[in-house]
Amino acid sequence: MNQQIKTPEEFYHDYVALFVPTNTGYAELKSMTRKLNTIFEKSWSINSEETARLVAAWVLGTKENKGLENRIAYEAYIQQHLETISYIDNIKKNPNFSKTMLARLLVDDFKNSFELNVKILANLVCIDRLIHGQDYSLESFYFESASGLINRLKQSQTNWSFIINKLNKKVRNASSHLNFVYDSKKGLFIGKDLNRRTKSIESFEVTAEEFLLSMLPGQSNIIQSFIACGELLCMKNNSQVHTKALSILN
Repeated sequence: MNQQIKTPEEFYHDYVALFVPTNTGYAELKSMTRKLNTIFEKSWSINSEETARLVAAWVLGTKENKGLENRIAYEAYIQQHLETISYIDNIKKNPNFSKTMLARLLVDDFKNSFELNVKILANLVCIDRLIHGQDYSLESFYFESASGLINRLKQSQTNWSFIINKLNKKVRNASSHLNFVYDSKKGLFIGKDLNRRTKSIESFEVTAEEFLLSMLPGQSNIIQSFIACGELLCMKNNSQVHTKALSILN
């Protein structure tokens, strides 16, 4: 089915909706978007058509392989994410809310955002390699592990630390194997980090404050900043709208 292309004004409307001042991590979201947009602009200056193709592929897939799209994954993430937000909002009306249920929803939100971010990393690796004149294949990177993609960005001459440092593989691996749970008595998330190579197990703890105010917003911001930067590219053919959109990041 053909998708109707939005106008720059419509992209601006969607873009503004991503930046909610009352959200946790709002300042970090603006900072992350500024840094990512600088990289996107560099890629654009080298090859605007290919940059646009790589960013659009995250939503639409490629001409050769529509299956590389991530729209379905994003919609699944957003549905669960909004359910979590709704539960948190209802806590104000119900002081006897279940901390166990809330913790379960938050862990699911963490796992889903991490997996969606891995799909973003595949596109970012391609953009990074475009900038540095290296060969790339989105289809190949699409199937690469999180560790592999993160290591590629770590080894780049471009500084991707503002993205990489927001991804916690230890918590992701523990939560994916039912080894990350909330201890209501201690008020902590308790995890076990399994190293299959050394056959060792390391226990660790994460405070509820760190999980809620740092880990979750950080991973959510990667998703939002990637979408925001894609929308900024879509506004470039209208300098007035594009300039207005950039001013939000100040």
